[in-house]
Amino acid sequence: MENVKKLRELIKGEDLQGEVLREACVLEGSVRNTGIHAAGIIIAPKDLSDLIPVSTAKDSDLLVTQFEGSIIESAGVIKMDFLGLKTLTIIKGALDLIKQNHGITISIDDIPLDDEKTYELYQKGETNGTFQFESPGMQKYLRELRPDRFDDLIAMNALYRPGPLEYIPLFIRRKHGLEETVYDLPEMEEYMRDTYGISVYQEQVMLLSQKLANFSKGDADVLRKAMGKKQKAVLDKMKKQFMEGCKTNGHDLKICDKIWTDWEAFASYAFNKSHSTCYAFVAYQTAYLKAHYPAEYMASVLNNANNLGEDHFLYGGM
Repeated sequence: MENVKKLRELIKGEDLQGEVLREACVLEGSVRNTGIHAAGIIIAPKDLSDLIPVSTAKDSDLLVTQFEGSIIESAGVIKMDFLGLKTLTIIKGALDLIKQNHGITISIDDIPLDDEKTYELYQKGETNGTFQFESPGMQKYLRELRPDRFDDLIAMNALYRPGPLEYIPLFIRRKHGLEETVYDLPEMEEYMRDTYGISVYQEQVMLLSQKLANFSKGDADVLRKAMGKKQKAVLDKMKKQFMEGCKTNGHDLKICDKIWTDWEAFASYAFNKSHSTCYAFVAYQTAYLKAHYPAEYMASVLNNANNLGEDHFLYGGM
C-alpha cells in the first residue's frame, strides 16, 4: 500500500518520473507488435478489402488482416487453419518404399484399427519416430496404460497436455480396475464411459448439457465456444439456463452445481474429440507402419528429418 501511495504522488509530479508514468498509462494495453498465423486462412463472401482492413505481410506479398484472430469472425468472415504436416510426407515415403522393397500396395486409410502388433508397439512405448506419441513422458504413460483400443489413443492424445496431464494416472488406474469409475449422475455414464468418468472432450459437455438440461444443439455449441475461449460472462449466463433445465428434469441441483463447477475448471483445457481423433488416426498409421515395416518407415523418417529431398538421405532398406 505504501508503494501504491508513492506511485500516486509520483504520477502527479511534473518531473521526469511523473511524465514517464503518465506515458506508460497511455501505452498500456496498446498493440506492441504484429504477427502472422502460421496457417490461418480468411474466407469471405466477397473481396476482403470490402470487409476488413488488410495490409501486405512482412517479407511477403500475401495480404493479411489487421484484425486479431479472436475477433475476425465478427466482421463477417471465417478463419480456417490449414496446417502443413510433414508426417503425411513420411507416410507416403514409407508406402513407396514398401511397394519398392516388397511389391505390396497398402491403402493406409483402410488399415485395421485393432491390429495387435501396433498396440504391442504402443504398450512397450517404442514410439520413437511416430506421430504425437514419441515424447519420453508419453512413452512412460503408454507403458503404464497398455492401450488396447483406439479410444485409449484418442484420450491420451487429448490428455497429454498442460492441465489435463494430471488426470492421466487416474485414467490409467480406472482402466485397469484399480479404482472405481464413478459418475455424478447415472445419466452421465452414456457419454463418459469411454473416458472412465473423466471429462476429456468438449463434445462430452455438449452432449451432457443437452441430456441433463435440455440445451438445444445450438446452445450446446455456444457453451462449447464459451468454454474454449474462456468467456466468463457467457458461462455465467448459461449456468442459470443449465440449472433451470436440470431442475425441470428432476436432477439434484446440488450435484448439478458441482458438475457445472467441474466444467468451469475443465474449460481451461477443454479439447475437442474430433481433433484428437484425427491426430490419433494419423499417429496410429505411423505406428502401424513402424510395427510391420520398421526399416522402410524409419528410412522415410530419416529422409524427412531436415525437410531435405531424397538425394540427401538413404532411400531404401536399412
